[in-house]
Amino acid sequence: MTKAEVPGSSATDERGEQSSEQLVPAISRATRVLETLVQQSTGATLTELAKRCALAKSTASVLLRTMVVEGLVVYDQETRRYNLGPLLVEFGVAAIARTSAVAASRTYMEWLAERTELACLAIQPMPDGHFTAIAKIESRKAVKVTIEVGSRFGRDTPLISRLAAAWPSRGRPELVEYPADELDELRAQGYGAVYGEYRPELNVVGVPVFDRDGEPCLFIALLGIGDDLTADGVAGIADYLVTVSREISSHIGGRIPADYPTPVGAPDLGAGRG
Repeated sequence: MTKAEVPGSSATDERGEQSSEQLVPAISRATRVLETLVQQSTGATLTELAKRCALAKSTASVLLRTMVVEGLVVYDQETRRYNLGPLLVEFGVAAIARTSAVAASRTYMEWLAERTELACLAIQPMPDGHFTAIAKIESRKAVKVTIEVGSRFGRDTPLISRLAAAWPSRGRPELVEYPADELDELRAQGYGAVYGEYRPELNVVGVPVFDRDGEPCLFIALLGIGDDLTADGVAGIADYLVTVSREISSHIGGRIPADYPTPVGAPDLGAGRG
């Protein structure tokens, strides 16, 4: 990151001149409001938002009125609660479509979902330590997994937190500590699996996708109910999962860690090419 890209530092403006302007407080406040509403599925009142965002009530009121006009927030007059606005859907769809890791992953996700008939999720680590599902290929099974795009997971969420701890990233908030031998096993096999830890009967297997720094920028996970995803079934697709991780990482210019396994006779997925 160059000096001109560091938030709060002197920056070069469009004329190439140095500017000493700092961050725009209103944008920071609006971001706090949106982050709070993301965490409150039923929305929040003016008083609640002002308190949680550390804003004066008058400041919060003006800010929210502006955000309603711009479509970033909606207001329910009956409940007097604010919630996320429709414009954010358009923004979110555009952001996901333009994320190279997600774009590169989709064909492989479709391939995995087709081969296994399981739901496939792309889950992104977020700066504050939690994880967010940003893409999904639906299961071919009659019983569907209800985790949807936009679902948030805490930093201690089963499996994904283990994968993040096995391949830690610089600058991320402190992760949950796991036994060293457990993390060594994850690194050696290149994937992880949990059975019934999210909720009874829900089993999940996942792999990391690596960025140019060799750190996970995405996790690809398959989800199955009960016998749809068993330990024997995971063993049967292990080489495919590891190959998917390596191919997506390579596709986006990622650096695959030297100790990340290479399947013997790696399968030709026939995906993501052309």
